[in-house]
Amino acid sequence: MQQRIGHLVPSTSIGVERWAAQICKPVAIESAHAVARASLPEIMSGPAIAPSQSGELTRAAAQLADAGVRAVVWSGSSADLHGAAHGRAMARWIEEVTGVRASTVTLGQIELLARRDIISLALVFPGSEQTAGRLADTYLAAGFKISSVTALGLTTARAAAELPVSRVRRTLLDADSPDTQCIVVAGTELPVAPVAALVERELGKPVYDGARVAIHTGLDLLGLVVTAPEWGEMFGTPHPAGVCCDTH
Repeated sequence: MQQRIGHLVPSTSIGVERWAAQICKPVAIESAHAVARASLPEIMSGPAIAPSQSGELTRAAAQLADAGVRAVVWSGSSADLHGAAHGRAMARWIEEVTGVRASTVTLGQIELLARRDIISLALVFPGSEQTAGRLADTYLAAGFKISSVTALGLTTARAAAELPVSRVRRTLLDADSPDTQCIVVAGTELPVAPVAALVERELGKPVYDGARVAIHTGLDLLGLVVTAPEWGEMFGTPHPAGVCCDTH
Protein backbone atom coordinates (compact mmCIF):
# COMPACT_ATOMS: atom_id res chain seq x y z
CA MET A 1 0.00 0.00 0.00
CA GLN A 2 1.29 3.43 -0.90
CA GLN A 3 2.23 5.48 2.14
CA ARG A 4 1.85 9.23 1.86
CA ILE A 5 3.63 11.74 4.08
CA GLY A 6 2.00 15.14 4.24
CA HIS A 7 3.90 18.39 4.79
CA LEU A 8 2.19 21.53 6.01
CA VAL A 9 4.31 24.43 4.80
CA PRO A 10 4.14 28.23 5.13
CA SER A 11 2.58 29.79 2.05
CA THR A 12 5.86 31.07 0.61
CA SER A 13 7.98 28.02 1.42
CA ILE A 14 9.66 25.88 -1.22
CA GLY A 15 12.34 24.22 0.94
CA VAL A 16 10.92 20.76 1.64
CA GLU A 17 9.49 20.36 -1.86
CA ARG A 18 12.92 20.91 -3.43
CA TRP A 19 14.48 17.87 -1.84
CA ALA A 20 11.76 15.41 -0.77
CA ALA A 21 11.44 13.52 -4.04
CA GLN A 22 15.21 13.24 -4.51
CA ILE A 23 16.00 12.13 -0.96
CA CYS A 24 13.07 9.70 -0.80
CA LYS A 25 13.76 8.11 -4.18
CA PRO A 26 14.86 4.80 -2.56
CA VAL A 27 11.36 4.40 -1.06
CA ALA A 28 9.42 6.07 -3.88
CA ILE A 29 7.24 2.99 -4.39
CA GLU A 30 6.10 3.09 -0.77
CA SER A 31 6.00 6.79 -0.03
CA ALA A 32 4.54 9.82 -1.80
CA HIS A 33 4.80 13.35 -0.44
CA ALA A 34 1.78 15.62 -0.45
CA VAL A 35 2.06 19.33 0.39
CA ALA A 36 -0.54 21.76 1.71
CA ARG A 37 0.16 25.46 2.27
CA ALA A 38 -0.96 27.49 5.26
CA SER A 39 -0.93 31.29 5.53
CA LEU A 40 0.48 31.54 9.03
CA PRO A 41 2.62 34.42 10.33
CA GLU A 42 6.38 34.03 10.58
CA ILE A 43 6.20 34.96 14.26
CA MET A 44 3.02 33.81 15.96
CA SER A 45 1.31 36.17 18.35
CA GLY A 46 1.52 33.99 21.43
CA PRO A 47 2.04 30.48 22.79
CA ALA A 48 -1.66 29.61 22.28
CA ILE A 49 -3.03 28.78 18.85
CA ALA A 50 -5.16 31.77 17.88
CA PRO A 51 -8.56 31.19 16.17
CA SER A 52 -7.27 32.55 12.84
CA GLN A 53 -4.27 30.25 13.02
CA SER A 54 -6.32 27.22 14.00
CA GLY A 55 -8.62 27.85 11.06
CA GLU A 56 -5.67 27.84 8.66
CA LEU A 57 -4.24 24.71 10.26
CA THR A 58 -7.60 22.97 10.00
CA ARG A 59 -8.07 23.93 6.35
CA ALA A 60 -4.58 22.85 5.27
CA ALA A 61 -4.53 19.71 7.40
CA ALA A 62 -7.91 18.70 5.99
CA GLN A 63 -6.44 18.90 2.49
CA LEU A 64 -3.76 16.43 3.50
CA ALA A 65 -6.32 14.15 5.12
CA ASP A 66 -8.29 14.14 1.85
CA ALA A 67 -5.06 13.16 0.06
CA GLY A 68 -4.83 10.04 2.23
CA VAL A 69 -1.63 10.87 4.10
CA ARG A 70 -0.56 8.60 6.94
CA ALA A 71 1.65 11.14 8.73
CA VAL A 72 1.94 14.94 8.75
CA VAL A 73 4.84 17.27 9.53
CA TRP A 74 4.49 21.01 10.09
CA SER A 75 7.54 22.06 8.07
CA GLY A 76 7.93 25.62 9.32
CA SER A 77 9.98 26.89 12.26
CA SER A 78 7.46 29.58 13.25
CA ALA A 79 5.36 26.97 15.05
CA ASP A 80 8.05 26.46 17.66
CA LEU A 81 9.15 30.03 18.34
CA HIS A 82 7.19 29.78 21.58
CA GLY A 83 8.85 26.54 22.62
CA ALA A 84 8.46 22.82 22.17
CA ALA A 85 5.19 22.78 24.11
CA HIS A 86 3.61 25.02 21.48
CA GLY A 87 4.95 22.70 18.77
CA ARG A 88 3.38 19.73 20.51
CA ALA A 89 0.06 21.60 20.71
CA MET A 90 0.20 22.18 16.95
CA ALA A 91 0.99 18.51 16.36
CA ARG A 92 -1.98 17.44 18.52
CA TRP A 93 -4.26 19.83 16.63
CA ILE A 94 -3.16 18.38 13.30
CA GLU A 95 -3.64 14.83 14.61
CA GLU A 96 -7.22 15.65 15.65
CA VAL A 97 -8.00 17.00 12.19
CA THR A 98 -6.28 14.30 10.13
CA GLY A 99 -6.54 11.25 12.37
CA VAL A 100 -2.88 10.38 11.71
CA ARG A 101 0.37 10.94 13.59
CA ALA A 102 1.90 14.41 13.33
CA SER A 103 4.98 16.32 14.39
CA THR A 104 6.82 19.56 13.59
CA VAL A 105 10.24 20.16 12.13
CA THR A 106 11.61 21.57 15.40
CA LEU A 107 10.27 18.66 17.45
CA GLY A 108 11.86 16.32 14.93
CA GLN A 109 15.11 18.25 15.22
CA ILE A 110 15.12 17.98 19.01
CA GLU A 111 14.38 14.25 18.82
CA LEU A 112 17.18 13.70 16.31
CA LEU A 113 19.70 15.57 18.49
CA ALA A 114 18.65 13.58 21.55
CA ARG A 115 19.04 10.27 19.71
CA ARG A 116 22.57 11.24 18.71
CA ASP A 117 23.44 12.32 22.28
CA ILE A 118 24.23 15.83 21.02
CA ILE A 119 24.26 18.52 23.69
CA SER A 120 26.07 21.50 22.15
CA LEU A 121 25.00 23.02 18.84
CA ALA A 122 25.71 26.01 16.65
CA LEU A 123 22.48 27.58 15.43
CA VAL A 124 22.21 29.13 11.96
CA PHE A 125 19.10 30.99 10.86
CA PRO A 126 18.47 32.86 7.58
CA GLY A 127 16.33 35.58 9.20
CA SER A 128 16.72 38.18 11.91
CA GLU A 129 18.75 38.05 15.10
CA GLN A 130 15.57 38.49 17.15
CA THR A 131 13.90 35.44 15.65
CA ALA A 132 17.11 33.43 15.87
CA GLY A 133 17.30 34.29 19.56
CA ARG A 134 13.79 33.01 20.14
CA LEU A 135 14.60 29.76 18.37
CA ALA A 136 17.75 29.46 20.47
CA ASP A 137 15.57 29.79 23.59
CA THR A 138 13.54 26.78 22.43
CA TYR A 139 16.69 24.65 22.27
CA LEU A 140 17.99 25.97 25.58
CA ALA A 141 14.68 25.13 27.24
CA ALA A 142 14.96 21.61 25.81
CA GLY A 143 18.30 21.16 27.58
CA PHE A 144 20.79 21.93 24.80
CA LYS A 145 23.75 24.28 24.88
CA ILE A 146 24.16 26.94 22.19
CA SER A 147 27.79 27.49 21.20
CA SER A 148 26.97 30.23 18.68
CA VAL A 149 24.06 31.87 16.86
CA THR A 150 24.40 33.04 13.25
CA ALA A 151 21.59 35.15 11.77
CA LEU A 152 21.95 36.06 8.10
CA GLY A 153 19.32 38.81 8.17
CA LEU A 154 17.53 37.66 5.01
CA THR A 155 13.98 39.01 4.83
CA THR A 156 12.18 36.59 2.50
CA ALA A 157 11.97 32.84 1.95
CA ARG A 158 12.99 33.40 -1.66
CA ALA A 159 16.18 35.22 -0.65
CA ALA A 160 17.12 32.28 1.57
CA ALA A 161 16.23 29.67 -1.05
CA GLU A 162 18.30 31.44 -3.71
CA LEU A 163 21.42 31.92 -1.58
CA PRO A 164 24.39 30.42 -3.48
CA VAL A 165 25.42 27.05 -2.08
CA SER A 166 29.00 28.30 -1.91
CA ARG A 167 27.91 30.93 0.63
CA VAL A 168 25.81 28.37 2.49
CA ARG A 169 28.82 26.10 2.79
CA ARG A 170 31.02 28.95 4.04
CA THR A 171 28.36 30.00 6.56
CA LEU A 172 28.17 26.47 7.97
CA LEU A 173 31.94 26.16 8.22
CA ASP A 174 32.24 29.55 9.92
CA ALA A 175 29.57 28.64 12.49
CA ASP A 176 31.69 25.78 13.82
CA SER A 177 33.76 25.92 17.00
CA PRO A 178 35.68 23.36 19.07
CA ASP A 179 32.81 22.92 21.54
CA THR A 180 30.16 22.52 18.83
CA GLN A 181 28.89 18.97 18.28
CA CYS A 182 26.42 19.76 15.50
CA ILE A 183 25.43 22.59 13.15
CA VAL A 184 21.66 23.17 13.29
CA VAL A 185 20.07 25.26 10.55
CA ALA A 186 16.62 26.48 11.60
CA GLY A 187 14.05 26.95 8.88
CA THR A 188 13.63 24.98 5.67
CA GLU A 189 14.65 27.42 2.96
CA LEU A 190 18.46 27.60 2.92
CA PRO A 191 19.82 25.14 0.29
CA VAL A 192 21.81 23.07 2.77
CA ALA A 193 20.90 19.67 1.32
CA PRO A 194 23.31 19.79 -1.65
CA VAL A 195 26.35 20.56 0.54
CA ALA A 196 25.43 18.92 3.85
CA ALA A 197 27.44 15.73 3.32
CA LEU A 198 30.44 17.71 2.06
CA VAL A 199 30.41 20.04 5.08
CA GLU A 200 29.99 17.08 7.44
CA ARG A 201 33.08 15.51 5.93
CA GLU A 202 35.03 18.76 6.32
CA LEU A 203 33.92 19.37 9.91
CA GLY A 204 33.72 15.79 11.14
CA LYS A 205 30.33 16.51 12.71
CA PRO A 206 26.70 16.44 11.56
CA VAL A 207 24.72 19.23 9.92
CA TYR A 208 20.95 19.23 10.46
CA ASP A 209 18.80 21.67 8.50
CA GLY A 210 15.06 22.09 8.67
CA ALA A 211 14.20 20.79 5.19
CA ARG A 212 16.02 17.47 5.55
CA VAL A 213 14.91 17.10 9.17
CA ALA A 214 11.27 17.60 8.11
CA ILE A 215 11.68 14.84 5.53
CA HIS A 216 13.42 12.59 8.06
CA THR A 217 10.70 13.26 10.64
CA GLY A 218 7.94 12.25 8.23
CA LEU A 219 9.73 9.03 7.36
CA ASP A 220 10.32 8.36 11.05
CA LEU A 221 6.62 8.75 11.85
CA LEU A 222 5.90 5.89 9.40
CA GLY A 223 8.87 3.77 10.44
CA LEU A 224 10.49 4.18 7.02
CA VAL A 225 14.26 4.43 6.57
CA VAL A 226 16.02 6.02 3.61
CA THR A 227 19.63 5.00 3.04
CA ALA A 228 21.06 7.77 0.89
CA PRO A 229 24.38 8.89 2.43
CA GLU A 230 24.98 11.37 -0.37
CA TRP A 231 22.36 13.51 1.42
CA GLY A 232 24.14 13.52 4.75
CA GLU A 233 24.63 11.66 8.00
CA MET A 234 20.95 11.48 8.93
CA PHE A 235 20.30 9.37 5.81
CA GLY A 236 23.30 7.08 5.98
CA THR A 237 26.88 6.63 7.02
CA PRO A 238 28.78 9.65 8.41
CA HIS A 239 30.88 11.98 6.27
CA PRO A 240 30.25 10.80 2.69
CA ALA A 241 31.09 13.02 -0.26
CA GLY A 242 28.61 15.75 -1.12
CA VAL A 243 26.26 15.74 -4.09
CA CYS A 244 27.43 19.04 -5.56
CA CYS A 245 30.53 21.10 -5.65
CA ASP A 246 31.25 24.59 -4.36
CA THR A 247 30.98 26.31 -7.73
CA HIS A 248 27.42 27.69 -7.71
